Amino acid sequence: MRGILYGVGVGPGDPKMLTLQAVEVLQMADVIAIPDTKGEKTAMKVVGEYIKDKAVVYCPMPMTRDTDLLEKSHGISCSLIEEQLLKGSNVAFITLGDPTIYSTYMNIQRIIEDKGYITRTIPGVTSFCASAGALNISLCDRGETLHIIPASYGDTEELLDLKGTKVLMKSGKSLTDIKAALKRKGLYRYSLMVECCGMENQRVYKSLDEVSDDSSYFSIIIVKDK
Repeated sequence: MRGILYGVGVGPGDPKMLTLQAVEVLQMADVIAIPDTKGEKTAMKVVGEYIKDKAVVYCPMPMTRDTDLLEKSHGISCSLIEEQLLKGSNVAFITLGDPTIYSTYMNIQRIIEDKGYITRTIPGVTSFCASAGALNISLCDRGETLHIIPASYGDTEELLDLKGTKVLMKSGKSLTDIKAALKRKGLYRYSLMVECCGMENQRVYKSLDEVSDDSSYFSIIIVKDK
């Protein structure tokens, strides 16, 4: 019997945001796969009490856009996971937020599934939903649209022209440029931010004037329509 690979969303950082389904899978799994990235320690803190004494596999996930390096790291990670699956062990790959939102896990999932293994995806609380909660605002009402934008990529400014609420994810590294773009578009005053949502060092900003340009990688900007 081959094991099953589960991609488990563990939420933005607060253990209280773990879903009951995620807890159930973590307790059932034989092996926990950890992405070896910036979020590793945070993800481990979130699930710590549920994975005591379980075997852990660290999967290399470099923060890079180098396709060759990414392909190599995905291959290594898949080999480590497949080794466990062939033993009949169920593997839970933990990922911050939700596995289906800009998660490196889905690259692993596709490769493993193509090899003939069964995979399951366990959704988690997204960082932008948790951020809206921290700000005590709605993301969209009635017929309003919602746009999720990876802010570290080059076409952010033109996407700001979209009608509706804009969520700029992982904004920290590009904050200076994003602020300038928001000012050019007349959206600066309508922009709010949460830094490290759900983590111990969470900070909520009702104005971007309060935000330093060296804010965390884990920063979410929510731009409400005018």
